[in-house]
Formats: sequence, C-alpha cells, structure tokens
Amino acid sequence: MRPDVLVGPSEWVVEQFGDKVAGELWTRVPEALSTAMEREIHAHPAMTQTMERVIANPRWPLPYEELVLFLGTLPGAEIITVPKSVYQLVVINGHVVVPWCFGQSARDSMLDAPVGRSFGRLTRELLRRFGPPWRRSQAEAPLPLDAVDEREVAKICAAIAQIDPKPEVVIAGFAGAPNLGLLRACLGEIKSTDNGSLNWSHLDDLPLPPPVIPRPRRMQFP
Repeated sequence: MRPDVLVGPSEWVVEQFGDKVAGELWTRVPEALSTAMEREIHAHPAMTQTMERVIANPRWPLPYEELVLFLGTLPGAEIITVPKSVYQLVVINGHVVVPWCFGQSARDSMLDAPVGRSFGRLTRELLRRFGPPWRRSQAEAPLPLDAVDEREVAKICAAIAQIDPKPEVVIAGFAGAPNLGLLRACLGEIKSTDNGSLNWSHLDDLPLPPPVIPRPRRMQFP
C-alpha cells in the first residue's frame, strides 16, 4: 500500500456518509472492485487484450454488481435496480456510488484523469440530473448510438429520481489490468468550475485489499 493512503476513513468520507458506515465503506469499496477484477480475470484468463476493453467499458456489469453486494447491507443503503439491465446501484445516506475505470496502471491517478471524457452514458446522465450544473466540454468523447443503453439509463435514473431528497453522485474510481488485478481505488466528488466544466472537488485514494493468493489444486487420484 502506498504510504500516502490513509488506513482509516478520511474526514470527507465520515462527513458524507456518517460515522456508522464510513469505516466499512473505506475498505468495502476497494474489496468490491478487486472482486470484480478477479472474477473477470478468472473467467477469461487468456484474453488479455479483450479483457482490457471489457474493463474500460462503462457497461461492464461486474463493478456495479459487486458494489451492490458489498455495500448493500450497510446501514442506510438502498439498492436501485431495473429488470434486464446491467446497471444496479447503491445509494447510501444521500449518495449514489457509481463505478468508473479511469486507468490501467498504478501510476494513473484519478486526480489527473480528465473528468467526463471516458464517462459512460449512465454517469453522464446521473451528473446531469443530480450533479452540479455543467456544460459539455469539446474534449468530451461523443457516445455511440445505443438504444438499449439509453433505455436502461433512463429507467435507472428515473428510479433514483424518486428518492427524496435527490442524492449526490460519488465516483468509485479504479485502475486495473488483466494480469495485475486492482491497482488503485478511489472515491471522489465532482464540482463545476466557473466556466461550467467539471473538476474534482474532493478525492481519496483507498487502501487496497491484500492480493488474492490462488489455492493449490487438489491432486486427484484414480
């Protein structure tokens, strides 16, 4: 673990999520993201290049699934799902936690990642509805036409819109690689600048869980 990473939750996490869940959130978010990486690696051990594209795809379902599994049992958590969708989200104490792959190297910092450029349709729509006022940057990559994704995003955002008061958006960012697993995990909040562009208002690097050591296979005898 890098020496600049706090062992326990930051003041910001405590302030946003409350004393009861801050400590659990601090360790469960990286555990969830690490589990998602390990599941993908073990499912497709020889498909490195394909896996790189899968991990970076905003519609990769495993981070959403694992965050719901790891965080959904915390006090104050509410799970948001829609039928037949890759998206499922957890809302905790007025904050919706959204996964985002910002890099594939331990040297990549979420603080340096361009905000919005690689966001998928779900994150962009959540920020548009529940985030700070902002306008689209010319550097922001246009999204491909995808009727299925648009429909799923509209449904889950409509479900979140029923929550009162409306939740704020917190990004659970991660960097990972097929051969190395989870390399960095972060929690961050976005603000808008005076010119309407997006920037990080706060960001915490989270402590990574210990690496998973493969169990030795049992010898099978006839």
